[in-house]
Amino acid sequence: MIILADKLTVGIYGMLNNAEHSLEDKVFEGSGISVINPAWKDDAAFHKMLPDLDGLIVLTTEIGRTAVNELKRCKVLVRQGLGVDNFDLGAVKERGMQAYNVPDYCVDEVTTHAMTMALMLVRNMTHYMRDINDRVWNSLKAPQSFRASEVTFALAGFGRMARSVAAKAKPYFGEIAAYDPYMNKDSASSLGVRVVDKLEDLLRIADVLSIHIPLTEDTKHMFNEERLRLMKPTAYLVNTARGGLVDGRALFRALSEGWISGAAIDVLETEPPSFDDPLFTLPNLIITPHAAWRSDAAGRDLRIFAARTMMKALIEGEAPNRVL
Repeated sequence: MIILADKLTVGIYGMLNNAEHSLEDKVFEGSGISVINPAWKDDAAFHKMLPDLDGLIVLTTEIGRTAVNELKRCKVLVRQGLGVDNFDLGAVKERGMQAYNVPDYCVDEVTTHAMTMALMLVRNMTHYMRDINDRVWNSLKAPQSFRASEVTFALAGFGRMARSVAAKAKPYFGEIAAYDPYMNKDSASSLGVRVVDKLEDLLRIADVLSIHIPLTEDTKHMFNEERLRLMKPTAYLVNTARGGLVDGRALFRALSEGWISGAAIDVLETEPPSFDDPLFTLPNLIITPHAAWRSDAAGRDLRIFAARTMMKALIEGEAPNRVL
């Protein structure tokens, strides 16, 4: 461990820590890094600490241009999570800061969640559960179920998450197909995945479409009315990536007008959402509260991995998983 000549200060702001930082203290022990961690949702304390920080770790807090400008001496930002869409990367770049994410902490959890959602849709679980709650005992009332071994399971994106889903889906589904403009065809071949060259072609063949794409300006509302209309009326959509990838209004119409048969989403464009959103009225939609990542082990690893990334970036000037 390198002992720093000058003490460095790292701020941590997120509900996983909630003003407790024993895990981070163990990571930083002997490095000369100390922690400031105000109580979650104490916005005044959050802004008060920014000018004195050399590094900042956040969960979902928006780090816009105003916050970036308050970080007078900050060198490193670390997002506790995969996406960095809560960072104003333009402002971060202008200030010459480094930005990192933590992509490896919840691969098993998210991919298991996606698979669970897919199987629930394919086997009509939501229909049966709703009927039982209504005291209806009739297996023929729900739409016809798929035989899983005859299903084409389609992956939009083929990064770390999608490859893990592909491995888990292989024993259940008849064909695994994937589209990614940066597709690693050798990796796809090793997993027995059919490579599709166009997203539109993937949508046409999918019985279940599972989305695993980062949210950027270019991918926002990638799954819009035009693309959702390409899917089979019997098809299902699963989104455990980012809410902004799917146009919510188009999804509502797709589900209510029968363009597709059903969907399961763990992410919404606005979180927390308004429960007046018409999506919450749909009987053929499963919604979970951005919980795909969650387990005790994932929460622990997220904090530890974020702290390790911060320490390495501050001490050595560079760390893995740099996004800017």
